[in-house]
Amino acid sequence: MLNKKEIAVMRSIYDVCSKNNDSGIMTDEYIIQSTPEKFKLTTDKVDGILHQLEYDGYFECTKSDRKGETVNVITLKSKGKAFKRELIQRRRKLANDMFWRIVSAAVGAVVALVVRQILGG
Repeated sequence: MLNKKEIAVMRSIYDVCSKNNDSGIMTDEYIIQSTPEKFKLTTDKVDGILHQLEYDGYFECTKSDRKGETVNVITLKSKGKAFKRELIQRRRKLANDMFWRIVSAAVGAVVALVVRQILGG
């Protein structure tokens, strides 16, 4: 399961790659700029996250040099192509879990009220 930083980085990568036939070229700075500032990513953190995502099978990443600047050449794998669907499924699961927690709390409250009425008489 991905953490919030990995999701933010993967979202920026997915956006670029999905527009360019499942591959793209981007710098670490671009990835940092396209993620929310609350994560305070640095180039070292981005490199670590890229390696983790690559190890998890989301994409293939190759470092290259373009006009004196290091860039990431990224090609999505099948798990990376299904990233959007994974986000949708995660939201559904969260909504379902919240629904059942609320239902359980309501049933518990009703049972407690009934027991109190029976015992308190």
